[in-house]
Amino acid sequence: MSTDRPEGTMGAKAHRHPNYVLVGIVLILLTILEVSVISLPVPQLPFLLGFAIAKALLILMYFMHLKFDSRLYAVLFAYPWPLALLLVGMLIWVYFGFRA
Repeated sequence: MSTDRPEGTMGAKAHRHPNYVLVGIVLILLTILEVSVISLPVPQLPFLLGFAIAKALLILMYFMHLKFDSRLYAVLFAYPWPLALLLVGMLIWVYFGFRA
Protein backbone atom coordinates (compact mmCIF):
# COMPACT_ATOMS: atom_id res chain seq x y z
CA MET A 1 0.00 0.00 0.00
CA SER A 2 1.82 3.06 -1.24
CA THR A 3 0.72 6.62 -0.58
CA ASP A 4 2.30 9.88 -1.54
CA ARG A 5 1.79 11.32 1.94
CA PRO A 6 4.42 11.05 4.64
CA GLU A 7 3.48 8.85 7.54
CA GLY A 8 1.52 10.47 10.33
CA THR A 9 0.15 13.42 8.39
CA MET A 10 -3.25 11.93 7.60
CA GLY A 11 -3.81 14.53 4.88
CA ALA A 12 -3.33 17.50 7.20
CA LYS A 13 -1.88 20.61 5.70
CA ALA A 14 1.79 20.95 6.55
CA HIS A 15 2.81 24.13 8.30
CA ARG A 16 5.97 25.62 9.63
CA HIS A 17 6.61 25.28 13.32
CA PRO A 18 6.46 28.68 15.01
CA ASN A 19 9.49 30.12 16.68
CA TYR A 20 8.34 29.83 20.29
CA VAL A 21 11.48 31.50 21.61
CA LEU A 22 10.78 34.62 19.54
CA VAL A 23 7.14 34.67 20.64
CA GLY A 24 8.30 34.32 24.26
CA ILE A 25 10.73 37.22 23.84
CA VAL A 26 7.95 39.39 22.39
CA LEU A 27 5.73 38.48 25.36
CA ILE A 28 8.53 39.43 27.77
CA LEU A 29 9.04 42.76 25.97
CA LEU A 30 5.31 43.50 26.14
CA THR A 31 5.37 42.74 29.87
CA ILE A 32 8.31 45.12 30.36
CA LEU A 33 6.40 47.80 28.44
CA GLU A 34 3.34 47.20 30.62
CA VAL A 35 5.36 47.70 33.78
CA SER A 36 7.11 50.81 32.41
CA VAL A 37 3.84 52.47 31.35
CA ILE A 38 2.79 52.70 34.99
CA SER A 39 5.47 55.33 35.68
CA LEU A 40 4.49 57.57 32.73
CA PRO A 41 2.30 60.65 33.32
CA VAL A 42 -0.26 59.60 30.69
CA PRO A 43 -3.58 57.75 30.89
CA GLN A 44 -2.40 54.20 31.44
CA LEU A 45 -5.58 52.22 30.84
CA PRO A 46 -5.58 52.36 27.01
CA PHE A 47 -1.94 51.26 26.89
CA LEU A 48 -2.45 48.46 29.39
CA LEU A 49 -5.54 47.17 27.58
CA GLY A 50 -3.69 47.28 24.26
CA PHE A 51 -0.73 45.36 25.64
CA ALA A 52 -3.04 42.81 27.29
CA ILE A 53 -4.94 42.26 24.04
CA ALA A 54 -1.69 41.89 22.07
CA LYS A 55 -0.35 39.35 24.57
CA ALA A 56 -3.61 37.40 24.60
CA LEU A 57 -3.67 37.26 20.79
CA LEU A 58 -0.06 36.06 20.65
CA ILE A 59 -0.84 33.30 23.13
CA LEU A 60 -4.02 32.31 21.29
CA MET A 61 -2.43 32.30 17.85
CA TYR A 62 0.86 30.56 18.63
CA PHE A 63 0.68 28.60 21.87
CA MET A 64 -2.91 27.44 21.31
CA HIS A 65 -2.11 26.90 17.59
CA LEU A 66 -5.11 28.88 16.30
CA LYS A 67 -2.97 30.32 13.54
CA PHE A 68 -2.62 26.88 12.02
CA ASP A 69 -6.10 25.49 12.74
CA SER A 70 -9.39 26.06 11.00
CA ARG A 71 -10.65 29.66 10.79
CA LEU A 72 -13.78 28.53 12.62
CA TYR A 73 -11.80 28.17 15.85
CA ALA A 74 -10.33 31.66 15.47
CA VAL A 75 -13.82 33.09 14.94
CA LEU A 76 -15.16 31.25 17.99
CA PHE A 77 -12.37 32.67 20.16
CA ALA A 78 -12.57 36.17 18.63
CA TYR A 79 -16.35 36.52 18.85
CA PRO A 80 -16.53 37.25 22.63
CA TRP A 81 -13.84 39.99 22.48
CA PRO A 82 -16.16 42.89 21.58
CA LEU A 83 -18.56 41.88 24.33
CA ALA A 84 -15.74 41.64 26.87
CA LEU A 85 -14.39 45.05 25.86
CA LEU A 86 -17.88 46.53 26.09
CA LEU A 87 -18.35 45.10 29.58
CA VAL A 88 -14.95 46.38 30.73
CA GLY A 89 -15.77 49.80 29.30
CA MET A 90 -19.11 49.83 31.10
CA LEU A 91 -17.47 48.85 34.39
CA ILE A 92 -14.91 51.62 34.01
CA TRP A 93 -17.67 54.12 33.19
CA VAL A 94 -19.72 53.03 36.20
CA TYR A 95 -16.70 53.12 38.49
CA PHE A 96 -15.41 56.53 37.40
CA GLY A 97 -18.65 58.08 36.16
CA PHE A 98 -20.97 57.67 39.14
CA ARG A 99 -18.63 59.02 41.80
CA ALA A 100 -20.51 61.32 44.15
